[in-house]
Amino acid sequence: VSTQSTGIVTIVTIRVCTVSFQLPSIREPVQMTSAYSSVLPSYGSKRDVGKALLQTLGAPSNTVRDRKAPEHWNAALNMHVRLSDKDKNKAETQRDASNRLIKELDHKTKTKQSEINRRLQDRITTVAYWKQRLNTEHAAICQEITNLNMSKQKTQQALASTELPTEVSTNCLKNRENREAIDLVQDLVDDELINELNMLSEVQKLLSTRICDSDQRLKALNDCKTNLEYDIRDKEECLRLDEHCYKLNNGSAGLQQIAQPSLYDGHTTTVEKHEIFSQDNLEKSEIARVMSCLQRELNDFSINKSNDELQKQSELVGSMFRLRLKELTDAKTGLDGQLEKTNQEISSVEDSLHQLREALRSKDGPMKVATTRFAVRAKRPNVEQTRDYVHGGLLSEINDISGSQEALKQQIASAEETLHRLLKNKERLEQDIAIKKKSIQIDEQQCLRLRKTLSWRGFRPAGM
Repeated sequence: VSTQSTGIVTIVTIRVCTVSFQLPSIREPVQMTSAYSSVLPSYGSKRDVGKALLQTLGAPSNTVRDRKAPEHWNAALNMHVRLSDKDKNKAETQRDASNRLIKELDHKTKTKQSEINRRLQDRITTVAYWKQRLNTEHAAICQEITNLNMSKQKTQQALASTELPTEVSTNCLKNRENREAIDLVQDLVDDELINELNMLSEVQKLLSTRICDSDQRLKALNDCKTNLEYDIRDKEECLRLDEHCYKLNNGSAGLQQIAQPSLYDGHTTTVEKHEIFSQDNLEKSEIARVMSCLQRELNDFSINKSNDELQKQSELVGSMFRLRLKELTDAKTGLDGQLEKTNQEISSVEDSLHQLREALRSKDGPMKVATTRFAVRAKRPNVEQTRDYVHGGLLSEINDISGSQEALKQQIASAEETLHRLLKNKERLEQDIAIKKKSIQIDEQQCLRLRKTLSWRGFRPAGM
């Protein structure tokens, strides 16, 4: 028996040695010795001799055993030899088959192990490829999350930037409510200020919607990022295990034989499902990145468009203020001219009134002279009381002076009435001028100076 170790299988070679021996022939009769011949009786046949011999050897007399013929013995012996040869041939055949089986199984085992190593290497390459794609996509989605966060911050800054314009426009409307009398008018300035407030409200709603949409996109991106990280972690663990398996060989330490490998096969999945799982993660991540990119573009577009519209509206409100200030200034200038003319006319009327009064007072002397003459001549005696030319002249003079005084009094009353109207008009002009001054002060000093604090270029985020 010889042993030969090749790897795990130990080949045992059994050599069967054939022993040749010469069987004695029983064809010749047995020669009886002298010791037996004197004791045994004489028998006529070989069987009788055998019986006598057995009786001599002390065999029980009552036991009769069946004796086999020599040919039977030879046949049995030959049969045993043939059976031995047959078993020997079978053993040789079995040995050769065992050797061939050992070699075939050894070759098959080595081939299978090499095939498994190759498949492990291919699988490691495949998993590493998917891991590399997942890492690339993970880096891209992390960058997209950063970009979307920056876009969201810009949108939040833009939304916060609308608070000051809203406060300024509201204060302008409140300040303009302090105008008085006829100047408290719903003019174009008020209309454009209201339009500006409505526009600011719409912009705030739009930017708030964009911020909410950005939050949803960020949630989707973070979910995809988490799925990618789980998948990458699983791929790294798979690579670690497969690389460890690839490095194992028949002489590695820590090897163990698993009784039932099928017990570990309950949670396995197919290669197609494995690739579909990673491909789905990649596609979901790519879709999330595309939607995030569109959201960033939408945020930037909303910011730019809102900024442009608000800037145009601000310029329009400023133009309306300047136009209204020009109207107020022109009106005040016209009122100042009217006031100056009114003052001049008042002065002229006062001078005329003074002259009229002087003229009226100047009629007192002639009236006294004429009435005195008339009264003195009325004292003439008797027939001397004649209606002569003097008498008629005095009456005519008295009537003329009286008519002149009445005309002067009427003219004085008319002049006084005119002067009163002029004074009233002067008062109204002064009041209107004061109102215009206040309106100008509100629009110019309060509203326009307040609106100069607005910087619509600051509404646009830096770098845009």
